[in-house]
Amino acid sequence: MKIIDFHTHTFPAKLAHGAISSLEKSSGTRASLDGTNESLLSSMRKYGIAKSVLMPIAVKPGNSHTINTCAIENNKIAGFVSFGSVHPYEEGYIEELERIKKAGLKGVKLHPDFQGVFIDDPKMVAVMRAAADLGLLITIHSGMDVSFPKLHRSTPKRLASVLPELKGARIICAHSGGYRYNDDVLEYLTEHPEIYIDTSYSIGQPGMDTHKLIEIYKSFDPAHILFGTDSPWEDQQESVNKVMSLPIEEDLKEKIMYKNAETLLK
Repeated sequence: MKIIDFHTHTFPAKLAHGAISSLEKSSGTRASLDGTNESLLSSMRKYGIAKSVLMPIAVKPGNSHTINTCAIENNKIAGFVSFGSVHPYEEGYIEELERIKKAGLKGVKLHPDFQGVFIDDPKMVAVMRAAADLGLLITIHSGMDVSFPKLHRSTPKRLASVLPELKGARIICAHSGGYRYNDDVLEYLTEHPEIYIDTSYSIGQPGMDTHKLIEIYKSFDPAHILFGTDSPWEDQQESVNKVMSLPIEEDLKEKIMYKNAETLLK
């Protein structure tokens, strides 16, 4: 079976060691890879991953252009599909989104916790609206982030409150719709056609009940669920095994593992 990993991260080689060390400390977790392009490509070859979608994050105003320059170069590497990113308080964010679109990137990644902006902040909503109008996919961190355990800026309820302003958008909520927010995902997100989810950093993780996750996967449109690992924070092979071992239909597994991603990425 073909596999497309819709949620991965790498860093420039000269920054990777420092970035991984800092994130391991803030999150209390250990990475499975060293955060470089080379380590992810090696993992893909080892485990038969056809494509990995990179999700960079513009963590502060002023660095979106640099982040996207790197994303555009990574998008040229065989096996990679890179999204771009903009910070909601970036001056000229529309021009940067247009640059992302013109360069052929398929979408943008937004992370309210690392960007310090709530998902229902008007500036965040404006960025999502502009991205959607350009036909870009939007991946957001959803739920708790282990580096920010006390302040959750991107919850399913907050997102649902602004979805009337985002008609026609295609929003991929990472971590099965919301890390440690399983009940809220079921209550607020499953009925919205704008919402997709990925399976990254979900199955077997603390606070993520597998039976509840199966209920979530069966409640969503089968075309709206994507396989993701959050590599380097989860091992790609272990993530594949977790999804393949779920008691769900084989047809749904194929859609999750690659068919839905192929449709979105064209």
